[in-house]
Amino acid sequence: MLGKALAQQIADDITDVIGRNVLITDERAIVLGSGDESRVGQFHEASVEVIRSRRTIAHSAEDVRDLVGTLPGVTIPLVTDDRVVGTIGLSGPPAEVEQFGLLVKRQTEILMQEAARIGLRMTRERATTELLAEICEWHQSRVPTARLLQRGRTLGHDLTLPRRIVLIQWDDREAGPREIGSEDISRVAVRVFDSDRDLIAPLSRTVVAVATPDDSSMRPLHDRCAELVTVAADSGMPLRAAIGSPAAGIAALNISARDAYDAMHVGPSAQPDQRIHRIDEVRLHQALSVVPIDSRLRLTEGLLGPLLADRDWAVLRDTLIAWGDCAFNVTRAAERLHVHRNTLIYRLDKVGRTLDRTLSEPGLAVAVYVTCVLDRLG
Repeated sequence: MLGKALAQQIADDITDVIGRNVLITDERAIVLGSGDESRVGQFHEASVEVIRSRRTIAHSAEDVRDLVGTLPGVTIPLVTDDRVVGTIGLSGPPAEVEQFGLLVKRQTEILMQEAARIGLRMTRERATTELLAEICEWHQSRVPTARLLQRGRTLGHDLTLPRRIVLIQWDDREAGPREIGSEDISRVAVRVFDSDRDLIAPLSRTVVAVATPDDSSMRPLHDRCAELVTVAADSGMPLRAAIGSPAAGIAALNISARDAYDAMHVGPSAQPDQRIHRIDEVRLHQALSVVPIDSRLRLTEGLLGPLLADRDWAVLRDTLIAWGDCAFNVTRAAERLHVHRNTLIYRLDKVGRTLDRTLSEPGLAVAVYVTCVLDRLG
């Protein structure tokens, strides 16, 4: 239970404070740490009886004459969870060092307990990281769902409750001199996603995943993501967040993770002015992103050919996409683009003239809209 590094640190610290050599042994009476480092690894015979009897024993110079590795002083049992895990020895005349005994014992046990708590927390954090990473990669590994559900229950998480996967990524569109890693992103995520039911884990150097409750009683998920982006920006970290589909259970959580990944991938093209991308808002882009490149080229060149050569093509494309996003409503699209309604009508007329077709043809407006989305996806 007591590691060598911790034992040596405690021994050094207490030796410096009381001016007497302190050594710490394990439950086999082997010295783990000592103010006199030459004693580390030696057998401390006086500790054997102390461990067996669970009581403090003082040893005079005459007492230690026949005890291996023992100097005059006091040896005290170290107890954790009602179990003797070792001893702490103070060298010097027993009458002088005995007065420090109880204080040293208590301080050492406090430090041991704190180290155990830190170790337990780190172990739990590591287990949570591994669990969430496996959930996100489950479709590739096919680890039995029962095993992952059980691991979740062991960590206090019911993975059958409704959740969504959120992916948080450094926004490399605003890359600066500072290099941002998953530890930086995780620190910000923990400040916002602080529910006992949130699972947070880095998936790569620049991507952190959060499995957060999809619960109407909680603050809306989009608002939490907005807070995260704002908090990060205030710290000089440009981040983007992608929100997956609602899920309950391992398979659905894996789909939510893949949806969040797709939203992160197509979001900047579909929503260039936004930092939070919901999969529900980019489903069309998600579907079109899997169309092979050569098929995209044939479709865009076949349908939009003359437009692609127009010097205003980028503006016309954004106009057509906004028009389609607004259900082909001219007034709403003009508001979205922050242009006058007549400007939008002029642009649509220009598209029709360039194609030598009318956008009122059955199905043409939809086909042009979808093809523009494909073109903007790259």
